[in-house]
Amino acid sequence: MTADFKERIRNYQNNGDRLIIDEILYGTTFDFMNDPTRQHQIEGNALKVRIDLPRHEYYISYRIRVLRDFALQEYIGVPRGAEYEDFCYYITALKYEYGIDFGAEVIKHNEELEYYRLTAALFEKIDARRDEILENVYDHHFRGFYRGYHNFRDKITAQESAAVVATEQVDKNIVQALERALGYVDTEKSEREIVRYVNSAFSTKFGELELERKGMKRIYRVNGQDKTVKLFVKKHFPTNLYGVILPGIKERHLDELSKQQVEFIQQAHEIVLADRKVEDLTNYSCRANGAALIKRDYLAEKLKKSPESVRKMLSRIKKRVTN
Repeated sequence: MTADFKERIRNYQNNGDRLIIDEILYGTTFDFMNDPTRQHQIEGNALKVRIDLPRHEYYISYRIRVLRDFALQEYIGVPRGAEYEDFCYYITALKYEYGIDFGAEVIKHNEELEYYRLTAALFEKIDARRDEILENVYDHHFRGFYRGYHNFRDKITAQESAAVVATEQVDKNIVQALERALGYVDTEKSEREIVRYVNSAFSTKFGELELERKGMKRIYRVNGQDKTVKLFVKKHFPTNLYGVILPGIKERHLDELSKQQVEFIQQAHEIVLADRKVEDLTNYSCRANGAALIKRDYLAEKLKKSPESVRKMLSRIKKRVTN
């Protein structure tokens, strides 16, 4: 087993054999939270989790599963608050007082109320039985029930749609981060050291990719004390899209440029405008306040020009509008 674990990593590093990746990803399907060996232990002032797993790669799977669940937590959360409880009250009343059962999943319950998982499928079932509800339910129950229905239906549908997109992106980030970690680990180390390195390298890379997925970026800047500090900013398209092409430039500066330079800026502006329309920040870096800056290589590719010619053009434009 020991040699097998290292050998599978070497096979990936040397010839691209993805067996080790497949096995680690398979391990993420396990229910680690209910593993009988999982326990909390206090070490000093820290609370740590201990778990006894049968294979080295499953310790990597465990780390990935924890980070994946955390990344998707906002998309699978259960509503809270008085409005949610009121809606659950009406679903409970329909179920037990009127015999109209939508088969909603019960998350928890007390003597008077069942709390349900709200899903798009549940609202489809409600739609299908609308006539039955109108015919049989007392008016005060009907009003309260449909108030909750309209309040949550669009929210839950949008949440599930967002979850599908987010899950696909998160899973891609997991594979990319895992590939990087396995590609760089030293297989001459012990199995414990390999697992520790892969988990650390994976967490770092996955964190970076997740920031990017959320439109966030980690940047480093020198503060007033000449110290380099780490900042997390939300990348965004600013109101002035000309500044995305070249910081400081505004539409009024076009009057100071040559015909060729104006044409260049306007073509670049169209590219930025199209990307903003679909909120695609993939090919943009950002300033310290998060305002997007188009990457020179991307701009050159879109304009079908060389990166060097784009750099020189921007340099000339900058001199003209700042002098």
